[in-house]
Amino acid sequence: MNKREQADTRPRYRQVADELTAQLRAGVWPVGAMLPTETELCATFAVSRHTVREALRLLEESELVQRRQGSGTTVLALATPDRFVQDITDMAELLQYPQETRLTVLRARKFEADAETAAQIGCGEGEAWVRVEAIRRLRVTTAPLCFTTLLIRAEYAEALDDLGVLPGPLYALIERRYGIQASLIEVDIAASGVPPHQAELLEVEPGTPALLIRRRYLDGQGRVYEISEGAHPAPRFTYRATLKRIPELP
Repeated sequence: MNKREQADTRPRYRQVADELTAQLRAGVWPVGAMLPTETELCATFAVSRHTVREALRLLEESELVQRRQGSGTTVLALATPDRFVQDITDMAELLQYPQETRLTVLRARKFEADAETAAQIGCGEGEAWVRVEAIRRLRVTTAPLCFTTLLIRAEYAEALDDLGVLPGPLYALIERRYGIQASLIEVDIAASGVPPHQAELLEVEPGTPALLIRRRYLDGQGRVYEISEGAHPAPRFTYRATLKRIPELP
């Protein structure tokens, strides 16, 4: 096993699914062709039949293949449609988007928090903040995954210069530039509808069902220094959590 394999913490079925997806994109199997049998895939990847079936399940959920008992697995597409599924195997993955997505900033403006906004943010009235609106995509050619609104304290605004230039989410860029660290991150996930002013940018109808994810980042003093809110129109983005139960001690 090489160092790259040792560092790969993804579940083995996800590794197999990603490798099969890469092979589909490379044209190893054309649309309409049959994938190798489960037995052949087990031998190819040196994994169990259960692992292969879980990998094929992910490909089927991504609408790349179709499985029929007794008939094998048929290739339906060589690339995923405009839908993104994010697997969550630990809490860190819930706090940021995968590296393969890209954020395009549309506009940014500085403002002072009035009484209502200060109460919503959890800051003092009159404090200076920066509001950023952006679109996140999997690739330039695909439909937007979400409309993102970022609020950060104006004192950290220079971190926006690193957005899209250096890897990592905005809160990590703030930490890197200013030496602060998030001591608490609050995450709220709710059902919502796409508001009219975001619908055109997201290429959907106003009111389209959406997954709304809101994160609040607090520093060591308990100050909120960033808030991010993303509206993900259905069915382009899915969170899938993998939770492992730890056996209780006798």
